[in-house]
Amino acid sequence: MQFTSVQDINAPLEHVFAQISDFDSYEAYAMRIGATVERTDQLTQKQAGMCWHFSGELRGKNREIDIELEEYSQPKEIKLNFVSAGIGAVAVFHVMALTKNQTRMKVTVDMKARSISARLVMQSAKLAKNSLKRKFNHKVWTYANYIEGTFGKKKRRRQQQQG
Repeated sequence: MQFTSVQDINAPLEHVFAQISDFDSYEAYAMRIGATVERTDQLTQKQAGMCWHFSGELRGKNREIDIELEEYSQPKEIKLNFVSAGIGAVAVFHVMALTKNQTRMKVTVDMKARSISARLVMQSAKLAKNSLKRKFNHKVWTYANYIEGTFGKKKRRRQQQQG
């Protein structure tokens, strides 16, 4: 099952890419909501091959998820591979400059069942696909607004420091 959302963000390409590749903030967020996140690689720079192990409650159940940064093409694309006991997913964040201060972000998530029980869950999710698409679009829209807001805060801070 695949979900795609495209959002235009009023911020430069470099800022948007920096936000979507801020892996430390994702780790901190997961820990704030009670999950355990552990880096499982020895890399010191952002690059393909970075790996994390996530364990915690997700959608009402304890989950174990391994995440690998499959592609890191600065400043245009990030591809993450998620593997859990039942479902595998690939998330691709693609960004493209529209103008100097406007960026288009396309997020695609492709999920595949890896077990019989996961196939049943995916089959029932297909029945609610329109509802799930709306929720996915709203989450990506919320994230795009957050990124836009962080750029506005940086811009205001710079103006205050200069003036």
